[in-house]
Amino acid sequence: MSVSLLKDNSVSVSPQQAFEQGTNIKTALTIAPDMVRGWIVSEVGRLIKDMNMKTTISSDEELMFCCRSIIEERPALTLEEIRVVFDMVRKGKFGKLYERLKTAEILGFFEKYAGTTRADMLEERNRNRQHEHELESREALQRIDAGSLVESVRDHTPTPEGLGTRLRKQWDAKTEQSKGEKET
Repeated sequence: MSVSLLKDNSVSVSPQQAFEQGTNIKTALTIAPDMVRGWIVSEVGRLIKDMNMKTTISSDEELMFCCRSIIEERPALTLEEIRVVFDMVRKGKFGKLYERLKTAEILGFFEKYAGTTRADMLEERNRNRQHEHELESREALQRIDAGSLVESVRDHTPTPEGLGTRLRKQWDAKTEQSKGEKET
């Protein structure tokens, strides 16, 4: 868990770092539930104080409801992303607030963040994974020499064995050969 973030308000992380290296709320709650809930309460309280709105969360019950709502609605967010979203609010990245900062608005900030910044990072991660998968597939096809395998199937003479058995034997032979090459 990101202990330095929990202890230090001056730590600043980018949305990318928060997303990739952070600890999601659900995991953090299983490790240190009281500390995590307390940290979220302090972060929401600090946001309310910093923003100084006319209509805002003013009672302990409202504050606890807001924090419970964040935990229930966004368990996959990282603790670091909570800090990032609140910093974005302070910077005015989500537009005008019209002197209102209640639970609905705070949850709305997380919704906007998830729909823009986080969605872009998820798409980028998926593109990278797809690219890695394509490279691995190409490498696997090169290792088994798919071209010669196809040619051998094309020019085959019927035997008592079925096509699947012959292909499996060729596949196993190529796999064993490539394992032998890797070991040497």
